[in-house]
Amino acid sequence: MSRLKRLIREIHRRSLWQVLLIYVGAAWACFELIDAVTNRLGLPAWLPGLAVVLFLLGLPFVVATAFVQEGVGGGAARQEAATPGAEPAEAEPTGGAPEAEVPGGVRRVFTWRNAILAGLATLALLTLSIPTYMGLRTAGVGPFGTLLTQGVLEERDRVVLANFENQAGDPRIAVVATQWFRTALAQSTAVQVAGQEYVANVLRRMGREPNAPLDYELAREVAVREGLKAVTAGEVIEVGGGYVVSARLVAAETGEELWTDNEAARDSTAIVDSIDRLSRRLRERIGESLRTVRGNKPLAQVTTSSLEALRKYSLGVRAIHVEGDVAKGVGLLREAVAIDTAFAMAYLQMGWAAFVAERRTPTVRAFTRAYRYRDRLTERERYLTEGGYHAAVTGEHEKAITIARTLLDVYPDDLYGASLLWGLYALDQRFERAEEVARRAIEADSSYALNHWALLNIQVSLGKFQEAQATLERMVEVGNPYSLGAAVWLAIAREDHDGVVASVRAVNDSYAGDPYWRAFASSHLAGVAWLRGHLDQAERELRDALAGWEAAGRVQRYLRLAVWLALLRLQLDGAVERGIQTVDEALERHPLTTIPALDRPYAELAEFYAIAGELDRARGLLAEHDAATDPELRWPTEDLRHRAAGYIALAEGRHAEAIAEFRLSDDRAGLRCRWCALPPLADAYDLAGEPDSAVAVYERFLGGVVVGIDELHAAARYRPAVYERLGALYEARGDTAKAIHYYGKLVELWEDADPELQPRVEAARRAIEALTPDT
Repeated sequence: MSRLKRLIREIHRRSLWQVLLIYVGAAWACFELIDAVTNRLGLPAWLPGLAVVLFLLGLPFVVATAFVQEGVGGGAARQEAATPGAEPAEAEPTGGAPEAEVPGGVRRVFTWRNAILAGLATLALLTLSIPTYMGLRTAGVGPFGTLLTQGVLEERDRVVLANFENQAGDPRIAVVATQWFRTALAQSTAVQVAGQEYVANVLRRMGREPNAPLDYELAREVAVREGLKAVTAGEVIEVGGGYVVSARLVAAETGEELWTDNEAARDSTAIVDSIDRLSRRLRERIGESLRTVRGNKPLAQVTTSSLEALRKYSLGVRAIHVEGDVAKGVGLLREAVAIDTAFAMAYLQMGWAAFVAERRTPTVRAFTRAYRYRDRLTERERYLTEGGYHAAVTGEHEKAITIARTLLDVYPDDLYGASLLWGLYALDQRFERAEEVARRAIEADSSYALNHWALLNIQVSLGKFQEAQATLERMVEVGNPYSLGAAVWLAIAREDHDGVVASVRAVNDSYAGDPYWRAFASSHLAGVAWLRGHLDQAERELRDALAGWEAAGRVQRYLRLAVWLALLRLQLDGAVERGIQTVDEALERHPLTTIPALDRPYAELAEFYAIAGELDRARGLLAEHDAATDPELRWPTEDLRHRAAGYIALAEGRHAEAIAEFRLSDDRAGLRCRWCALPPLADAYDLAGEPDSAVAVYERFLGGVVVGIDELHAAARYRPAVYERLGALYEARGDTAKAIHYYGKLVELWEDADPELQPRVEAARRAIEALTPDT
């Protein structure tokens, strides 16, 4: 108690204004501390306000105590000075003008001791209110309970977001309000917003247009059909010169309002802040951690304050993910970033669209800009941007994997995070992990079509054909748009060539008139024809595919396919001049200078010219490749560059250097063609006089599962010659059984090949007859 007495004596020394300043200063310091702790620890938002009320209520008591005790700068201070060490008088006259006598009962109440004790009791009450409130909130008691603790919603429930109703003059406002609210609510760790792709798939199953406007009634219908519990809706009303933004959460089955609130906005630029506040209050009502809700950046900071930029972004995202019109969507996103050059969300969407389309330069440009402005993204989108940047730009896959896993730890059902993670595992050929992630993503949301396509390809890469078939059947059953392409690739992997042809024809029938799918179909038909030795048919299909890629604006694909067309004749019937003419004409039609540097097929062209004996041109192309591209950005084509260098060394008889280059190519092989460096590596070993190594590498090549168009064309290019050479090598070893096996594989593959290939088939048959013992 001695400290309390000393404090009381010190107060008696002060004037009234000094006491007031001390009180206000102490109250302000306490308020700042409470406000900081509230934000940092996620305490109730009303806590700072309650503290202000209590401080204001305490102010009259302090003033009254100062007057009642009359020790403010008067007698009490003088008495203390005259009698050192004596107890201060609680009611000593201060001198001067006579003052009214204060009743003793009042003096006993309004003492500094009581004032200080009352202050401590108030702080204790304030502190006690926090665990009491949090306990009632957690227990779901009365108005303090949340929708999660009351059992109305469950953790990670999916909520359908209806379009905001527009009762404002500007038609853009409802569109951008919906997008702002979607972005804000998507930050929630308690519930998830049904994605636009999800809703579009439900509408298709309902027999509705997938891009139908999602008004409140249609949103409820979607939710009820899918067994979802809640729908969010809102409206923007123009009032005078400002706006009122309202939002509500409604039980899908009954239409009961579970939460409703509104916010005023002084003008259109303030709507984003109103929606931000509304969405945070909704997330708190649902039951999300208060600390998480308050930890998110302001909505205006992570999107854009431009109505027009956000409207174009919203329409662009819808065009890509709902309408399937990537060109239209990217065009709208470009218009959005032209309005707001720091609009990171738009750059992020452009980056993913370019990445899927295999357009390296726009991928790098968009992801780099999104990464530069990543502080203007929500936490979820920042993770996606950083992961995408390291996956697609820098090639730091382990760093990207760590980021994707962190994203999924925070948002376990994030579809794009799962897609990023299984894609990274697949790129690094860790297919078991990729399969696990893809399955988990499908369990979280079976409507996302791309995950089924990914799972099938991963299963094919693992040789799990029966499981892949089951996945395909599920895709067909639900009308997955990737099912036709998946059927083609599964047939390729199973070496069911007739099945490939049938599936490709189904693609043609479904996408008649679409140049992309025309090129897709013809490229696959060409691969099967080439593999089976039907060279004239393969050439016709390749030329048709060239026309398709050109019409689709895929110049890089066009040039790569021109190389395949040239190799078709060059390697099978020795038509070197004809092959060179084919590639030269393609380059004259589409010069490399018309293509962004990172997208130019330097390495494929260099490889072709090396095989054709044009070594100076091959070396020149590699030198141009090195000069025109940033070393830190060309990692995706390093395998192709090493392979081209290997062919140059092989043509010059530098077998050891060729082996080293082909091995580097194999080490860096990506998903495009995982084993394309193996046949030339085996050839190099063979020419270097290392037949055992050649046999091992040839057989490793034949053991690979063929997935996709590039591996199909590589199989057509290399497999027949590998069968021939393995037969000869095993024959030289004296291993009759294996020699017969591989000669027989060639005969089986080319049984009905074109006439110009039949001499090689007959040679294989004669070898089999010579090796077969007489019975």
